[in-house]
Amino acid sequence: MNRVLAIAALISLIIGVGVGYAFSCREVSELKSEVGALQSEVSAFQATFEQLVKCFLVGDLNFNTPFDENRWWAPEAWNENPDSISEIENGLLHVFYNETKGDWYGNSGVYQGRHPDGRNTSQLWVDGTSETADFRDYVVFPRSMPSDKFQLEAKFRILNMGFNCYPSAFAFDPTHARVNLGITLMCALNDSPYSVEAKTLWLDIYFAGYSVDETHTWFIPENASYVDIHDDVHAGYFVGEVPPSDFGEWITMTIDLGDYIGKTLNLITEVDVETVRVYGFIVFVECLGAYAEVEYDYVETCKT
Repeated sequence: MNRVLAIAALISLIIGVGVGYAFSCREVSELKSEVGALQSEVSAFQATFEQLVKCFLVGDLNFNTPFDENRWWAPEAWNENPDSISEIENGLLHVFYNETKGDWYGNSGVYQGRHPDGRNTSQLWVDGTSETADFRDYVVFPRSMPSDKFQLEAKFRILNMGFNCYPSAFAFDPTHARVNLGITLMCALNDSPYSVEAKTLWLDIYFAGYSVDETHTWFIPENASYVDIHDDVHAGYFVGEVPPSDFGEWITMTIDLGDYIGKTLNLITEVDVETVRVYGFIVFVECLGAYAEVEYDYVETCKT
């Protein structure tokens, strides 16, 4: 910015005062061109900054509207099977998934925004009220995401969970089945395209996670994390603990979402990540070699 002002002042001095040095028209034109280029850079920075300070909000956060009338939520079904349930009834999101083969995860849930394959509900809600909503295609988060700026609160209960089979040894830990629940952000890396052909980041914020076998269920400890990079990038944190003794009870969980986004991005070292563009998010339960049933009462985000 100081450089722009200095060059602008120099041009003003040359043109307005008529300094006795013999600047040619060509030199003045070059200086004007440089000022224009710098001003374009400043404008681009300001536009990026405006994106950075935006955070996504959640429409129909209380799950009051059934799918056939809902402009915010759409069903999510990864590796859908005949047992899959994702429904909004009586102010609750009810999800059930039953994975019986152990060869890959599947989930049931809902999403807002846009999937890499083009499925979409609407643009992301970033400001205003539900009646005067400001929408954008995406919001941008930096690698150095500040804490205490972006909060998430969710209320849910785990109704049921159990073991079906041990996972395939070639792909996963074969000693136990798995269940996770939470929210996933669907992201493009830096300036990369957002599509099924590009490398997508699936940023997981797990409210709770479990290892399950024929006789026991263990919860994953809070602040456990993971990174898995193949065609896409999967990375995330387990931000809470819900012991099996609390199954059936309503759990209210408040987390510093900005802090966990920043910590998750800093887990990724094999791929250079400076910023991510978030196009959508999924609220879900997912299973591998297990089944689980969950109800969500609300999911809310807010800027602090």
